[in-house]
Amino acid sequence: MIKKNKKLNKREKNKKNNRSIIIKAGIDTFLKKGISQTTVRDIIRNTDLASGTFYNYFKSKEEILIAALDESAIKIGQELRPRRKNAKNLEEFIYSQVNPFFEFARDHSELFMIMSSNLNDVKAFSVETPMMTLELESLKEDIIIGIKEGILPDVDPDYFCSVIQSVSEGIAFTFVRGRMSNKDINSAVKFCTNFIVNGIRAV
Repeated sequence: MIKKNKKLNKREKNKKNNRSIIIKAGIDTFLKKGISQTTVRDIIRNTDLASGTFYNYFKSKEEILIAALDESAIKIGQELRPRRKNAKNLEEFIYSQVNPFFEFARDHSELFMIMSSNLNDVKAFSVETPMMTLELESLKEDIIIGIKEGILPDVDPDYFCSVIQSVSEGIAFTFVRGRMSNKDINSAVKFCTNFIVNGIRAV
């Protein structure tokens, strides 16, 4: 029984490793060739895996990007949620959302580069992945709680959520494309935070 469990654990570990290898190879290939010019064969060539292995994990090359975005949403969500809940006012709430997001964009710039450089291809399939949608719902819930507790202004939570998402992503794309330094991230965070805070207060 113990030997059987060990075999299962090893098999699951191999499956997880293979999936990660394919995702990394896909991201690297998308960066070099673009999404439309990349084929499944190109991706597999960037690994040591057999050609048929790809379809054990993904149905298409687009699913690789969706999987990478999902994993990113989980990571950034784990960072953002506790910070939002500790915010005492509007400025802290926005800063707690913007600063970690920009740090994540800096440390995972390849994903943002792919998204911003392949807009037409990205529009062809849904990038509202399950985990991205879940994280947006979590943000909306925290906004509603903040409004009820008097921490945030009483504005439409859907609009509030959309503003935070769109402004943060837009500036993050500009930040990543400009290959800005760590020093520049502070000015980007400050601009984004002030822009959203002042806009919300003006409503």
